[in-house]
Amino acid sequence: MKTTEKDVLHIVAIVRALHDAQRFLGGLSSEEFAENDEKQNAVAMAIARAGEHVKKLSKEFRESDSGVPWRGVSGMRDWIAHDYDGLDFDRLYYAVTHEVPQVLTTLQPYVEKQARVRLTKKDPFDVPRI
Repeated sequence: MKTTEKDVLHIVAIVRALHDAQRFLGGLSSEEFAENDEKQNAVAMAIARAGEHVKKLSKEFRESDSGVPWRGVSGMRDWIAHDYDGLDFDRLYYAVTHEVPQVLTTLQPYVEKQARVRLTKKDPFDVPRI
């Protein structure tokens, strides 16, 4: 399966958003996270951003055997966007602390591919908008 440059750019955006979710969570315990509205909002928005970019990946790429639970990531986005008041922040905490690291490990080769593409361009910052 050929990975398009557009898919790779979306993967880079997904990785950035997931790293943001981890950074926003910081070293908080689940109890501290449950009491911190600002952290909850920041983490939820980062996960929603990741899910939005998942929806922009090509169907071919999403259906490939990448090992990433794309439906789960995009489903979290839908859950956050459409049922924010019903969010289970324990579930969100678990996702960021247990599932996100696995997704990031799986996506790392695509991020490295993007880095190689940028290094071979005349202007390394000349990346098409997504």
